[in-house]
Formats: sequence, C-alpha cells, structure tokens
Amino acid sequence: MNLGEMSWTALRERLKQGPLDVVIPLGALEQHGPHLPLDTDALIAEAVADRAAHRAGECVVAPCAPVGASSHHLAFPGTASLSDKTLMSVIVEVVQTLLGHGFRGAYLVTGHAGNVGAMAAVMAELDSAVRSRVVSFDDWPAQRDAVHRVAEDQLGLDRELVGTHGGHFETSIMLAIAPGRVDMSSAVIGHVGPAPSASAKLRSEGMTALSPVGVIGDPRGATADAGELYLDALVDLVVEGIEAHRRRTQPRVAR
Repeated sequence: MNLGEMSWTALRERLKQGPLDVVIPLGALEQHGPHLPLDTDALIAEAVADRAAHRAGECVVAPCAPVGASSHHLAFPGTASLSDKTLMSVIVEVVQTLLGHGFRGAYLVTGHAGNVGAMAAVMAELDSAVRSRVVSFDDWPAQRDAVHRVAEDQLGLDRELVGTHGGHFETSIMLAIAPGRVDMSSAVIGHVGPAPSASAKLRSEGMTALSPVGVIGDPRGATADAGELYLDALVDLVVEGIEAHRRRTQPRVAR
C-alpha cells in the first residue's frame, strides 16, 4: 500500500484493523552520469521500499523524500542538496508525526549514500520511546557489499568495475525498474578503483575529483536481469532488518 494514495479515513480504518508499519524511502536529486536521470536514487529507494514492504507485510510506503544530502555533486547542473542538519530535521519531524498517528514502527530506507549521516543522526535525536520504534538502514558499506557480492558470486564481475554511483549496479537496477529513463548510448566508464577509497575521496573532494563524467564504475554492460539480482540483495537486507526488529519489540504470544 502506498500511503500517499490513501485517504485519511481509509488509513484510520486500516490502523484499527491491526498493527501497521510505515517504510519511508529517502532519495536525492543529483547527477548520475550522462545516461541516468537526476532522480535515480529516489526511484531506487522507492523500488526497494515497495518490494520490502510487500514481502514483510503489514506495511505502507510513504512518499519518497526527493532531495537528500548531495553537496558532493553540486558541480553538476541539476543537483539540489540539503545540509545534513536540515535533512535530519525533516526526517525527525516526518517520523514523529507519522508515528503519532498510530503506526507501530517506521523504517528508513535510502537510495543515496549521502543520506546516511543524517539518518544516523536521527536515531540520536529521537527520544528513547520513539527510537525503539524506528530502524534506520544507514549502513551503506553493508549495502554496497551486498550488491558487490552479487556481482562477484552470481555475475562473475569485478566489484571495482561494477562500481557504485552511476555504475553497473545502479544502471542495472534502473534498467529493471525504469528502462525508459536510461540512455545506454550515453553510458561511459567512470572512476575505477576500490570503493572505500573512492567514497572517502568523494566525500572530501567531491565527485569531479574522481570522475568528470560523474560515474564510479563501468555501466556499459548493465542489464535488467542483473538489476533484479541487485534489487533482491538490497531488499533482503531491509526485510531481514524489519523482521529482526519485530521479533525484538513484539510481545510473544503464549502457546
């Protein structure tokens, strides 16, 4: 169920019927190379949130936050950015207001690595009673490693060529969920190298210091089939996290 498509009365009745969680996708409006649209991260966040909510059950998906923390991409036209402080405030207020309506829990899912600092800060900002009802999927290295394991183990690809931003994995996911938005004729190889050092340089010096075309990895061999595998890996992490949180917080039923 998509929260934005529901009326308030329909939501009220659904909340009366039993526990309901809300998944909140966080995106970005930033360049993704010459072959992908500016809203790539928002589309990926929505896809992961939708699939995870469907698999976990008892969830609605909130509208995606369309702008994230993207200061490291501002050299490229079209990028918009929020400070970590502003993004954190937005997330905190969205979470608090939604939980105030009776949702059991809130799950933060991002399609953009730049959001994870604000997401982690949100957890420190919330009071303990609210914090216990929130899970923030802000371990970006774990998410990156999950898709790189898919690349190595199932596709036989080198993780440095697979890359991250605008590379093989994001391009493949976009071919799976929004193929009409991908221009593979414009796809070009970008920075190739170890992901941790690339991420560190990206954060400290900006994308242009890594790649003048705004790409990390090689998107040219991307496929929709690979995108489905990458999506499954990301969704698995979210579903596992939701289920683990429910086991910790839901009262056990006596048998």
